[in-house]
Amino acid sequence: MKKIINECIIVHKRLGDTTIMAKNRDRMYKPELEVVHELINGVEVAYLHDVITDWSEGMNEFGIGVVNTALMVGFDEKEKQLVKKTGKKSKDGVKIRESLGQKNLKDTIKTATKFMGGIKGHTFVSTEDKFISIETTSKHNPKFTIHDNSKPVVRTNHGHDHWDAGYTEGPDYLSSKVRKSSAEKIINKTNNPTNILSNMRKDLFDTESNLNMSRKTEKMFTSSQLLLNLSELKLELNYYSDKVEKFHGVKTNFPKGYEPKIKIEVKKV
Repeated sequence: MKKIINECIIVHKRLGDTTIMAKNRDRMYKPELEVVHELINGVEVAYLHDVITDWSEGMNEFGIGVVNTALMVGFDEKEKQLVKKTGKKSKDGVKIRESLGQKNLKDTIKTATKFMGGIKGHTFVSTEDKFISIETTSKHNPKFTIHDNSKPVVRTNHGHDHWDAGYTEGPDYLSSKVRKSSAEKIINKTNNPTNILSNMRKDLFDTESNLNMSRKTEKMFTSSQLLLNLSELKLELNYYSDKVEKFHGVKTNFPKGYEPKIKIEVKKV
């Protein structure tokens, strides 16, 4: 069976009075994307949804955000073909959506680690004022870190709390380490939330290098970027039009007369 790699960068930073989480999402296939804005368990949520694999991540009306990057070494990248062949979509998408449908940080973390076996990989769960990272795989129990909200945090695809999780050697490990270091330097120098995603697109190496934060290689390419502004309740999606098979738009599903609290902005890059 062909299996899956999801190589991404996730970021958390406090910029003045604003707390953000951001992500570069790398694929080997062109995804079909949409942004869904609806109620889950009576909680308003907005999230990026990969129509092909059912992957999701985003935020809710209480300013709780959830983003994730994988620690799945030895897995083949051909996720789209796997879904078509087996009919099985990502279970983590369901887990993340259920986590977003919680009213406080404690219940979100509990759901993220317990519901359907918990979300695997590096997971950031945050409000405007409190930030927890969770690191777990199918072979490692969850390790929780409560972070100082004033310091930026970046994760890629190698273990931080579990040294033997994710990439541990070879070119992919080097790429993961360099992308993490590059993102840390860039984010440390970024003081305006509006510049986060554009700065995470900067090439610091040759255009087709696997070491760049935003990748354009034959093996893997960045298809979209997500920014969650937890202070202002705003979700921003940037997607590469030539790296996305189709963008299905923003899908809303609210009772008549409901006034949404979360703002959504979508851009082609």
